[in-house]
Amino acid sequence: MRSEYRAPLRLRLGPRHWLLLDGLVAALFGVFTFGILGAREANEALAITATVLATSTLPLARQRPVMAAAGALAVFWLSPISPRYGWIALVPLAYSLYRVAERHRSAVAAPALGAGLTATVAGTLPSFEHLGGVVPFGFVLIVAWTIGFAVRQHRLHGEAILRQEAQRGEERAAQERTRIARELHDVVAHGMSVITVQAAYARLVVRTEPAQAADALAAIETTGRQSLAELRRLLSMLRAGNGSPAEDEPAPSLIDLPRLAENTAHAGVRVDLSVQGESLPLGPGLELSAYRIVQEALTNVVKHAGTDHARVTVEHRPDAVVLDVVDRGRGGDVRQEGYGLTGMRERAALYGGTVLAGPMPDGGFKVSATLPRPADGTS
Repeated sequence: MRSEYRAPLRLRLGPRHWLLLDGLVAALFGVFTFGILGAREANEALAITATVLATSTLPLARQRPVMAAAGALAVFWLSPISPRYGWIALVPLAYSLYRVAERHRSAVAAPALGAGLTATVAGTLPSFEHLGGVVPFGFVLIVAWTIGFAVRQHRLHGEAILRQEAQRGEERAAQERTRIARELHDVVAHGMSVITVQAAYARLVVRTEPAQAADALAAIETTGRQSLAELRRLLSMLRAGNGSPAEDEPAPSLIDLPRLAENTAHAGVRVDLSVQGESLPLGPGLELSAYRIVQEALTNVVKHAGTDHARVTVEHRPDAVVLDVVDRGRGGDVRQEGYGLTGMRERAALYGGTVLAGPMPDGGFKVSATLPRPADGTS
């Protein structure tokens, strides 16, 4: 047997439906109050007019609460003629004050409440004989206004929470876009730099030294496959939606630096790799950032330094990992702050680290990154 889920029916009223409902309630209220109060008045015309005015404020209060409160208050001030007018106007005035407090800020709602409370005095005029009605009438009006004020504050609080959530969502999305852009830049920039250099070299020697041209093409193939593997890892991470790579495609880490040095050598830059200190686990996030910093620094050497040699030093300290990438190329004259150096600094900053980059006094260029080691060994 197949069961089907059916969403519960919800009654949704539009503005026209609310207008009809308010009109119906106002009509019933007018008939009721006139029947038990207005019909007893000697001045029938005044009683009908007052009842109609008080009744009309009920549907008006939904859109024009201040105007409705003024109309109900005017009826209430007929109380010196007869106390029944105060009873006719009590519910409309209380409802109007509720709507004023619920829709308007305190600068409008507070004076409206003050004006409404003057109606309690009207019931005692002209001889001040009915002072007993001041407190209960005032209590009803204050409670109605307070409920409206509380409803408004609750709504404003909810709106503030929604705005904060939306802002946090936008910030998370911006951070995610930045992270993805950084990953794509690191993968594509390094791979394409190696491929471009090798392709240019193969084109030059394809006729005179076919064996070396074949080696260059093999390097292009290897680099392309590795870049595609990293792109697939990044895409799988995006599809998963959890920010983690697929289990069968681990993210690169510091143990992959020898392979990175080999790939860079295919691009014409020999890399001397030195690892100092005891290599302790850093956690996948910090390992990836450290690898990417070295990768981007070597990419800059290939693209800008004009040299065939670079040195990478990884120093494992008890409290941090220090990465130095040094070349003896053209120095800082040809290097400007771009996505590469910016990306390195951003990656280091995520883990409380720093990146210093600049030309050296005796020539060449140096990138030095310091990444604090997490206290619990993870990141």
